[in-house]
Amino acid sequence: MITVHGLLGEPSPDLARAAAAADWVVGGSRHLDRLAVPEQRRITLGALSAAVTRIAALPESDDVVVIASGDPLHYGVVRSLRAAGLRPRVVPGVGSIATAFARVGLPWDDAVVVSVHGRPLAPALAMARSHPKVAVFTSADNGIRELAAGLAGRDRTFVLAERLGEPDEQVRVLDAAAAAGVEPVEPNVVLILAAPPDDLGPTTLCADLPGDRELVIGQVTSGPASLLHADRIDATLGVRTRRYAEGAVDGLPQAWADCDLIVSHLALGATTRIIAPLLASKKTDPGVVVVDEAGRFAVPLVGGHGGGANDLARRIADGLGATAVITTATDAMGLPGLDTLGWPWSGDVAGVTRAILDGEPVAVVRSQSWPLPPLPKNVAVSTADAEPSGITARVLVTDRLVEPAATSAVPTVVLNPPSLVAGMGCNRGTSAAALHALLTSTFAQAGLDLRALAAITSVDAKADEAGLIELAARLRVRFVTYPAAELADRDVPNPSTHAAEAVGTPSVAEASVLAHGATLIVEKQKTPEATCAVGRLPARGRLTVIGLGPGSRDLTTPRAQQAIREASVVVGYRPYVAQVKDLLAPGVRIASTPMGKEEERTATAIAFAREGHNVALVCSGDPAIYAMASPTLEQGTDGIEVEIVPGVTASLAASAILGAPLGHDHATISLSDLHTDWHTILRRVRAAAEADLVTVLYNPRSRTRLHHLPDALAEFTPHRPGETPVAVVEEADRPDQKVTLSTLADFDPAVVNMNSLVVVGSSTTRYLPAGEGRTVMVTPRDYHWMKP
Repeated sequence: MITVHGLLGEPSPDLARAAAAADWVVGGSRHLDRLAVPEQRRITLGALSAAVTRIAALPESDDVVVIASGDPLHYGVVRSLRAAGLRPRVVPGVGSIATAFARVGLPWDDAVVVSVHGRPLAPALAMARSHPKVAVFTSADNGIRELAAGLAGRDRTFVLAERLGEPDEQVRVLDAAAAAGVEPVEPNVVLILAAPPDDLGPTTLCADLPGDRELVIGQVTSGPASLLHADRIDATLGVRTRRYAEGAVDGLPQAWADCDLIVSHLALGATTRIIAPLLASKKTDPGVVVVDEAGRFAVPLVGGHGGGANDLARRIADGLGATAVITTATDAMGLPGLDTLGWPWSGDVAGVTRAILDGEPVAVVRSQSWPLPPLPKNVAVSTADAEPSGITARVLVTDRLVEPAATSAVPTVVLNPPSLVAGMGCNRGTSAAALHALLTSTFAQAGLDLRALAAITSVDAKADEAGLIELAARLRVRFVTYPAAELADRDVPNPSTHAAEAVGTPSVAEASVLAHGATLIVEKQKTPEATCAVGRLPARGRLTVIGLGPGSRDLTTPRAQQAIREASVVVGYRPYVAQVKDLLAPGVRIASTPMGKEEERTATAIAFAREGHNVALVCSGDPAIYAMASPTLEQGTDGIEVEIVPGVTASLAASAILGAPLGHDHATISLSDLHTDWHTILRRVRAAAEADLVTVLYNPRSRTRLHHLPDALAEFTPHRPGETPVAVVEEADRPDQKVTLSTLADFDPAVVNMNSLVVVGSSTTRYLPAGEGRTVMVTPRDYHWMKP
């Protein structure tokens, strides 16, 4: 029999009696000495794995008492014992984290708890940058000083709680400067707070996760030229970066501790020498981009993929008119990095990537049709039932628990798409550790990989349940709750009268999984404290309808360009697809169609998305204005993910070219009667004319539609003076752009073609001089302060 006792401070009489009667007592030396345990019955907790191995080797009949500091279920020994196949009885104790918060009079149900004991510091720093209350289990190597250094400039308050429960216990509240220089006493825990304890007001119960927060970008400058480049980079990125101008030797290491991404304006060699001792892991090191003195090159030095330096270098290069020098093999070849898809991964990334780059036969095996990035021709996508032979490497896309090395004789990478949902219910006050133990065992028994978890779901009554909130934060997944009435309507295999009485629905775990849109694959598992069920989300293809803007690349938004780069299939009118060919990755499938094939175009895009592809449907201007968004959505897009990426529409481009004709109320009307009858179009033009609206006329004239524009302009004549400005913009923001300025009385429709936009002014629109001999078209906004 193994019994684990939590202990903080003096042993209880029950623990003393249990230790005196046990065959073996396991614990730290100070605990064993305090209980006067004889040497012949001691197992000293030094290396935890060695102690667990000794315990596992003892006869089952032996009575073993294990003494754990604090709460043994909270980052304690119980997890290690259970991992070794042992099932101990647990007598919980008050944990050091709960005690530390109690000492400063703060609740901790809204805190995030992180351990850096034998673990990297980066996750704790990431949490502390985005959450107002973080508790850290420290170690001798990763303690308060290291935490303070990593959070320099963040305006955090530190609580150092040393030797809690002991006669010499000490709790100190420190500012960042004091924390950086303090000499801590072991053991200790550290609280990192957004404000001093007495000033800390109510906080949200679920702060943004680190993945959702804004990245901190720093720039290390070295002179006047670099300051100018830094200002331009800020403008390009649309953020205010942190500046480090105190010298390379001090500034760059400080930026390394503070930032997620760093722009170094030092020489490449100097930057390399300074950061070399700081390098720890490609998974945690910040990305670094070096920009030369002349601003001609942006060079990702470290963190190209995982650190985001490659993407940052491209954005900087676009803003400075420089060249991004990308040396990462996959980026240089335009191929996806397996470790940059945003999915957890394991296995031989280097070996599989090398095979892809070398053109060797590689298989991607999906258990469902999850969308994939564009892949070169040497990579074949299949299911497990139809895996090709003769391959030299393999990528396995699954939410099943798989050991990469055991699945194939060839190099293998396992990718875990976020496809699983865990529905959980619990008694009030159930700890995150107990919930995590149930979740882990449920996934393990079902052969599912916990890294594929997308969300934890529950009933609204549990929206403030601290254990569930902490568990979701620890696993970096969403915590979503649903009203009891909605869950009560779900047909589940294991309803409970107890749940119905407690929270108003006969099912929490199973019903919340179904409410989240998942298919139930693991029925309710339970402990005395909690329940857990698992569902799988359907694999949905993705369709992104993208507006390219009026034609010039600098008016195609970064979001649109990124969506095109990530697409595995691109669909669109042939000239528009040709316009973005330089953005397409190797292996992209192109489905282009001629003019007038809108129905075929949208149907093709939807069909590819239903097959599980990542599809980009491109159009000019804005997709929701006389373009492909509405016909796509009207055809039916249920079962796929759909996103509309806006673009700069033709009317906005024409308005900017002309000056500010759309400065007041306006209307846009298409004169094409291919989809709308002419009587309706003319009625709308008449209404705009009567309302004195500036009117932009799309599709004004073609070879066969010659009367439409004169007829439309005739509707304005009774409501506008003859000198009303009327302008034409042809091929807006393209090399053959042409602008014609006229008036309603003198306008000649013959100057207009299908690639033109006609802007008819209101009664207040007028032409004004601007610049060097330029004339602009302006509709006053009627600001009161401009009136004489």
